[in-house]
Amino acid sequence: MKTRYWKVIRDLTSDYSKNLMLVLAIALGVFGIGSILGGYAVVNREMTSNYMSTTPASLTIEVEDGITTGLLDSVRKFPGIKVAERRATVGGRMKVDDRWYPILLFVMDDFNQLTLNKFHHLSGAADPAEGTMLIERTSPSVMDAYEGDKIIIRTPNGEPQSISIIGTVHDPGLPPAWQEQAGYAYISMATLKELGETQDFDLLRIQVSENENSREHLTKQAEVLSDWLTKNGHTVHEIQIPPIGMHPHQSQMNAVLSIFTVFSFMILILGSILVATSMATLMVKQVRQIGVMKTIGGTSFQVAKLYLFMMLVLCVVALAISIPLSRLVAAIFYSQIATLLNLEITDNSIPLWVPLIQISSGIVIPFIAAAVPVIRGSRISVRKALDNYGVENKNRTGSWFSRLISKFDFLSDTYRLSLRNAFRQRARLILTLGLLAAGGAMFMTALNVSEAWDKNLKRIYVQRLYDQDVKLNDRINSDSLVNRISTMDGVKVAEGWDYSATSEVKESDYEITRTYPDKGHGSFVMQALPLPTQLLNPTITEGRWLNTPGSNEVVLNQMARNERTKLGDMIALTIEGKPSLWKIIGFTEDVGSSATAYVSLETFSKINNTQGKVKMLRVAYHDRSRDFASVKSKELDGLLEQQKISVSSITPVWLLHNAVAAHMKVLVNSLLAMAILMALVGTLGLMSTVSMNVLERTREIGVMRAIGATPVKIRNLIVWEGLTVGVISIVIAFVISLLLSWYMGEFIGHISFRTPLTLTISALAIAIWIVIVLVGSYVATIFPARRSNVVTTREALAYE
Repeated sequence: MKTRYWKVIRDLTSDYSKNLMLVLAIALGVFGIGSILGGYAVVNREMTSNYMSTTPASLTIEVEDGITTGLLDSVRKFPGIKVAERRATVGGRMKVDDRWYPILLFVMDDFNQLTLNKFHHLSGAADPAEGTMLIERTSPSVMDAYEGDKIIIRTPNGEPQSISIIGTVHDPGLPPAWQEQAGYAYISMATLKELGETQDFDLLRIQVSENENSREHLTKQAEVLSDWLTKNGHTVHEIQIPPIGMHPHQSQMNAVLSIFTVFSFMILILGSILVATSMATLMVKQVRQIGVMKTIGGTSFQVAKLYLFMMLVLCVVALAISIPLSRLVAAIFYSQIATLLNLEITDNSIPLWVPLIQISSGIVIPFIAAAVPVIRGSRISVRKALDNYGVENKNRTGSWFSRLISKFDFLSDTYRLSLRNAFRQRARLILTLGLLAAGGAMFMTALNVSEAWDKNLKRIYVQRLYDQDVKLNDRINSDSLVNRISTMDGVKVAEGWDYSATSEVKESDYEITRTYPDKGHGSFVMQALPLPTQLLNPTITEGRWLNTPGSNEVVLNQMARNERTKLGDMIALTIEGKPSLWKIIGFTEDVGSSATAYVSLETFSKINNTQGKVKMLRVAYHDRSRDFASVKSKELDGLLEQQKISVSSITPVWLLHNAVAAHMKVLVNSLLAMAILMALVGTLGLMSTVSMNVLERTREIGVMRAIGATPVKIRNLIVWEGLTVGVISIVIAFVISLLLSWYMGEFIGHISFRTPLTLTISALAIAIWIVIVLVGSYVATIFPARRSNVVTTREALAYE
């Protein structure tokens, strides 16, 4: 083996702690990239695979009357139709621990011949008999009931009945039940009739035979089929065309994972900067060795190749450690995301391109970062190398900074010297501050965003001054009932509202929405409220709120607004399928609401010919606690049952709050994990910088000890230097965290609510980070400080 490679081996084995730090810095970045990209690759593949395994319908046509087998056969023969099935979806309620929770009942035509919007059988019976049902696998967490148990179900027009659960299924097209705080069940039409409902199948699930990825073609096909249905005496209520081939949460999850990928590369870049700093340290330490090598004939290229080969060895070791670990963490990550999205991981293999990216980035990025100090160090002249004695003071007359520090008489001599030392190598200081500040900024951003998310969720209670939302199956005369509810003990205010599914009327004669089969994601609703209302505190972002009863004015929330709509525009919206014209007077921000158009109840009733009737009740209590709302919910349900009023759902506001809160838990936790990795890299960077500074000042320390400096004095000098850098980084990190928190608030708020999160500064985040930096700075400097005291005065003065 050539002598120079023996030198590489000795350099690698002579300072285990330093080389371990370099390996760890590279490994952390490669680990982060592999964890995120591995999780991203599996989730992206499985999300598409799971959703497409259900064979989602291209479109759904909802008709007012029933769909007979004869009509279904005719639709199947219609030109351009590949597959057609009939379904029904009924919203009901289930009783859990004496409380009523929403449940969505999917009514199947034939469980043995499902073609569209399928689900996968897991256990128990595959074809539920009359009076029994299958449940989605995530429902037991909400139902508190499992296969073999019975649960009380109440449909809009029926009486409470006990239904047996005889099997479980997995429906990848639905979000987890715990996330929506609702149950999912699958029943036959016979069971629906037994529950007291008279409706028939009213949903036509359609798959077209060509151009199934063209929304324009799907819309045209749906309109042609709807025209045919109308001519044959069937009233088309709504056409639903969800985003083509996309899971309900696909766009949000892709955006989240993309930004995590960027952050993981940032960790590797920061780690590579640390490697570059450490490589510069080594070149400084071995500058005389470089001079000797060049004296005996070594070229700059040979010297550079020597140190780059050392870098390659470190990178290979880092890759060997990080790639297997990243695969384990990627498995944890995609499992968490799968739970969040109700996915079943059928193929957990991580694609080959993920480790290839890890290998290439884990070698190329550190090499690029280390190239600058290696090339600069290898090109040093022989004379300069052999004459090197450590730190040079290029400004012989003293810098303005040094003169300024000398005037700080209130500071101790030790601290003033520490302050000068911290700023002696400006480029190195900037790199260290960058490492620490980036870690701190990410850490504070994660906690800021988490607190902003919680604060935004609290707006649910601020905007909604009611505590109970009661949806009825039929419109009723409101005055007497509202007065009766208002007299109940603990009730503060009760109001009668109305609502209707709606859509913007464009060129089509039909109501076309982007609603998914769960009737929640992609929905658009019109809410009609009495003016003035006491139960809504809207956050107006532009324009004004409704204040004129009987006017054709509308206020849209951020989910209903698009880039084309502006104040003063006229917009055509459907009410029960009938078009109506409204003037846009304002826009609001709603937390936790789907797309909503707010209008006057008086105008809504006039257009819909339902004067004096309502389909929704909203009730506010003096005590807004969850326990009190639960008690009053039972009383309210008893009153409505006594009045023989059919209830669709009773939803307390706290239930909505919990459902929204569950959506972003994994995101916030992942942000914190990334922040911790960056903070660790920053601490390693500080340790490397202080070690390098101490190394360069070996002779200087020897002189200090020769003139009487004690080991404690020298240790304090080095520790104060590290703490100074740490404190400066805290200030920079705080400023950067404000920008990052604003950006992440905009990003997360947009994908969640289409409105930015409020910029929030977490005092807890600042306090924790200050403790982390101070402790980390102390730990990072105490080892170099101790090492400097191990060297004797004679060795220090003789250092070369």
